[in-house]
Amino acid sequence: MENVVNIAERFGGDTVDDNHNPIASHSIFDQDSPLYFPIYEADLEFKGRKDNYPCNSHKAIIRMDGDTPQQVGIVGKNYKVVKMQDLCHTAEEQFMSAMTDDELKDCKVSESMAYHGGMLFKQYVFPNIHADLPDSPSGVSFRSIIINAYDGSSSFRFYNGAIDFFCFNGLVMGTFDMVVQRHTSGFSIPKFGDRVRAAIDIFFKQSETFGQWVGKDISDEEAQTVYEAIPSVSERRVQQLMRQFRIDCQTHGRTVWALYSAATYYASHNDGEFKVRDTKNDHTAATMINRERDILNWTNTDEFKRIAA
Repeated sequence: MENVVNIAERFGGDTVDDNHNPIASHSIFDQDSPLYFPIYEADLEFKGRKDNYPCNSHKAIIRMDGDTPQQVGIVGKNYKVVKMQDLCHTAEEQFMSAMTDDELKDCKVSESMAYHGGMLFKQYVFPNIHADLPDSPSGVSFRSIIINAYDGSSSFRFYNGAIDFFCFNGLVMGTFDMVVQRHTSGFSIPKFGDRVRAAIDIFFKQSETFGQWVGKDISDEEAQTVYEAIPSVSERRVQQLMRQFRIDCQTHGRTVWALYSAATYYASHNDGEFKVRDTKNDHTAATMINRERDILNWTNTDEFKRIAA
């Protein structure tokens, strides 16, 4: 990995190991992860009456789970495997070049996967890039998420948003969605340090909007009408959101912020009424990110914009 900044140089500590050799490969971020498993391509065949024949249009993507190979995707021949560790290490280098020491300090990293490794998620929360909201116990901090897929169902995605530290809900705003690229043969890992810096500026501007939502009162009837505008939402889900809204009202008042906080609670919690149904298909992490996208799309509906204006 090139241009890795020594953690000792930025945050103090020894710059040599126990044998007094220079430390050159440490960064602020861990260099290993359960998401960085071996991955490779394999040819496919189809069975004829007498012989097997090569498949010229598709190939298999194989994950090594310990010593056991496991197919995680069938993709087109032009699909390019982009390893999660390469994406994350590049992103981490960009964070380190774009952010100050104070902004990087205490970064919290979380990881998950879906479809037995076919889809991977890594989230970085930067608690020192933070904005308090007026007259509210909430405060929001900047975060970035990397999504990568080996199953051909999704492109590489890198996006940024905010996270509510009062109850650790995920908040994703449309203007934060930054980089989307498909795994074609010409794919190369983008450099996005400047865009990270721009996203941080957008984050602080968006926090001003959150502050306006904190002070805007609404009725139960208005809340229900707006929840009904969430894409693909069922009547049962609307009632569950209304119950969560009334819970959030106890802390945030009967406001647009409580309305939004309840929706992001649904998008970020896999428990209670919002527990993901187990279909034995290992889809939980993918379902949770899809919920976030639903809420993102919801904030762009006429119903939400009208009540939040």
